[in-house]
Amino acid sequence: MKSKIIFSIFILFIFILGLAIGLYGGVKVGASRSVTELWAGAKIMQGAISYIDQQKPDKARSLLCNSIKTRVEIMDFVQPIKSRESSNEIEELEHYVFGLIEEDKSILTATCP
Repeated sequence: MKSKIIFSIFILFIFILGLAIGLYGGVKVGASRSVTELWAGAKIMQGAISYIDQQKPDKARSLLCNSIKTRVEIMDFVQPIKSRESSNEIEELEHYVFGLIEEDKSILTATCP
């Protein structure tokens, strides 16, 4: 009888441990993508500041424009597979950052030839 209780507690412990490890791994993998994006954005800004410090504003402008164009292309590419919640969040972001992104693409093209 005692061995059944100990075995049950052991199985329950293994189950909870596996659940905790899975939860930790899922959060870590999900957060790593965001951290990677933030790091890439920071490196681009660092490069732009470096070009500005070197009195090379054209290279800084080109670097920033390419970054913006890439992010806009990614947002357009991912659009069909986004969920309703993320779609609303992205639309709010588009309105805040770009106004209406479709209208601002022509402005972006004029700014970043």
